[in-house]
Amino acid sequence: MAHCDSRACWFGTGLLLGAAAAALCAMLVRAERHGAMSVGGTAGRLDEPSAEFDPQPEVATDVVEYRGFVIHVFCHALGAGRYKAKCDIWESGAVALEGGSPPAIYATPSEARVAAVAWARHWVQNNG
Repeated sequence: MAHCDSRACWFGTGLLLGAAAAALCAMLVRAERHGAMSVGGTAGRLDEPSAEFDPQPEVATDVVEYRGFVIHVFCHALGAGRYKAKCDIWESGAVALEGGSPPAIYATPSEARVAAVAWARHWVQNNG
């Protein structure tokens, strides 16, 4: 093993180890996002799309105005038949609440959207 006597040597060693750990983490995240890891823990091919679930990017599904507040609803696909909606609530051009949502998962994007709008209206009634 190499011998490090100076701080610069130790600093360089720390940088290299940090870069290697970051690269490993990035590879694991990429593999997870592309569905390379199955439930059983075996690796699959990265170039094959998942037949069960093809995640869609989040989309602003609705913008609602309620009691002077503007509610932006975003629907997230979590898996096949699993959706969660989050909302940002704005008042007078500033964010009053960011990323609020009901604590449930729904079978369709429209059910998630309706629940998030109802949740946001309740929040405005209690906090607005």
